Amino acid sequence: MNKTNLIFNWGIIAPGRIAQNFARALPVVPNGRLAAVASRNTDRARDFADTFGESGYSVRVHDSYDALLADPQIDGVYIASPHRFHAEQAMAALQAGKPVLCEKPLTVTAAQAKQLMAEAEERGVFLMEALWSRFLPVWQQVRRWLDEGRIGQVHTLSSSFCVHMPFDPENRLYDPELAGGNLLDMGVYCIAMSRFVTGEDPARVVSSVRHAPNGVDVRTAATLEYRDCVSQFTSGFLSNRDNSMLIEGELGTIEVLGQFWASTEARLLRLNGRDNEPMETFSEPHRSNGFEYQIEAAQQAIRAGQLECPGMPWAATLGTARVMDQILREGGVTYPFL
Repeated sequence: MNKTNLIFNWGIIAPGRIAQNFARALPVVPNGRLAAVASRNTDRARDFADTFGESGYSVRVHDSYDALLADPQIDGVYIASPHRFHAEQAMAALQAGKPVLCEKPLTVTAAQAKQLMAEAEERGVFLMEALWSRFLPVWQQVRRWLDEGRIGQVHTLSSSFCVHMPFDPENRLYDPELAGGNLLDMGVYCIAMSRFVTGEDPARVVSSVRHAPNGVDVRTAATLEYRDCVSQFTSGFLSNRDNSMLIEGELGTIEVLGQFWASTEARLLRLNGRDNEPMETFSEPHRSNGFEYQIEAAQQAIRAGQLECPGMPWAATLGTARVMDQILREGGVTYPFL
């Protein structure tokens, strides 16, 4: 039997807001199905299952994460808990032999990520960070433009991920016990997509971090220096920006419009004297909310028996994690659980 024609049964750990995005995307993923959900709050899990289960198909509700991991019908686990718990829960899933798709950041530190990758390799179990932006049609088009040399040698990237979010110590994003702060939640996209463009880790990182009253980071401004280019970004909770990304080359510029991490449109501009001349525009709405593309990639890699997804390799996850480690360390940000 052709495995690609089999239903792929997903189990979700921690049915919060991000997990809702995952579940909403599943109906447009060929063969993808929400099969089970687990939460520390069983009522919450039951409500989630009722809301997102397919018509005529009952989603199993587990009262513990261990119970979901022991479910023999689960083909892959999506982890959507707060950052602090990613390493622990992904390790448990790998040890249970369950392929893992874990929300970004894969872990709070690069050391934790390396431990998971070693475990995945030793046990022969798939592991992937859910950095959904890399799989979006617009970013696949950006990759093609770059590979075709349409803008020549890239020399400068600039991006922002800035959304005004007043300080609230009760909010997960501001809770140091949950690895709150801006960089791990939002700035990670600026770093990860810079690596997607350059294909390498920066040789030098210069950054400045501003802190909230409880010590978590609320704004990071950084320059990542690569062999042939630099990436400059600002991410923060202090203001609102247009949050696009510019990729500048010797022959032109690529603009990833709107919220670059979730974009559906990009423009290719050619240098023409002092002006930029529009050459080409790519626009493609998501089939659902954009999560569907990474789910498809994960399913394909798992069905193919791969340990990592070609579109989201472990090296990219580790490279981003090391940059964030450095920025947080030099910025004086610490978490009480580490």
